[in-house]
Amino acid sequence: MNHKRHPIFVSTTHPPIKRRGALARLAHHSAWIALIAIFLIDGGCSERPEATARQVIPRLDPPEPQRLKIVSTTTMIEDLVRNLVGNAADVSGIMRAGEDPHIYDARPRDAEQIAEADLVFTNGFHLEATLTNIIKNNAQGTVIPLAEKAVAKPLMGNDKSGAADPHCWMNVDYFRGYLGHALEALISADPANESYYRDNAARYDAQLAELDPWIKNQIASVPKGRRVMVTSHDAFQYFADAYDIEVRAMIGISTAEAPRPQEIEKLEKLIRDRKVQALFLETSVSPTLNTLIQKSAEATGANIGGTLYSDSLDQPFQPAGTYLGMMRHNTSTIVQALQGS
Repeated sequence: MNHKRHPIFVSTTHPPIKRRGALARLAHHSAWIALIAIFLIDGGCSERPEATARQVIPRLDPPEPQRLKIVSTTTMIEDLVRNLVGNAADVSGIMRAGEDPHIYDARPRDAEQIAEADLVFTNGFHLEATLTNIIKNNAQGTVIPLAEKAVAKPLMGNDKSGAADPHCWMNVDYFRGYLGHALEALISADPANESYYRDNAARYDAQLAELDPWIKNQIASVPKGRRVMVTSHDAFQYFADAYDIEVRAMIGISTAEAPRPQEIEKLEKLIRDRKVQALFLETSVSPTLNTLIQKSAEATGANIGGTLYSDSLDQPFQPAGTYLGMMRHNTSTIVQALQGS
């Protein structure tokens, strides 16, 4: 029997349909994956270079305003300027506590300090004689001689030099003049901080205004006949003129001088004749000069009334380490010694 081979028919209704559906769904899902990938590449990833750039590029803040650099010569002026400036500027002093401005031995750093300063505050009237040429040759900023600006008619020294007496700070009212001229210079150099400087100046000036009558009242408590004092050098004539007391000294206004024997004899005669109660040492003069004062006290029977601060303050944070403290110390020491029996 001749059998015919039937062709094998593949149904087109069930399994093939399932297979095409799976393929279609796979193709459909692949298309979405492709689209998401394209989005991430073209869209999502486009943010990353910017983010990376923001992290890498350094942030540049605006520069801070440059602080003023201020140099003061003496310790009294440095104290005044620090009260006036507060924390708004950088303040440094040339002379240290106990150093004598008349014979100050300049340091190598002084010229550099002065050259870097925007403002240089000095006393003037030749007090800082050893610094005169250094300041003249190195100062790039403004130099303000506060005593020369504050005192129109200075006292003249009792010696034959004919020089102006530079110790103007011994009169508190004149020191208030120092403050006023220092304030003007600061405002001119740093107008942005004017109100801050004015507030500081007002507070400090109020303290000076209280100090002045206090000294007058203290000295007035000493009987008139006892108001005679002898010091190592002639640094207290402004004090004498302002507060009604007579002052004599072993030497003149400059500690660079040396007393002559006849001058010592003349001074000792005055001590005996006037029955001077006390002689005073000074912190910033030479030990030799203080020794002469001690010998004159022994020769005349007078007392050593104590130690005064004349051309320099005490160390910082000590009672006489500020101008206010120095003037109170000097006044109290003088009054106590002269009121003694």
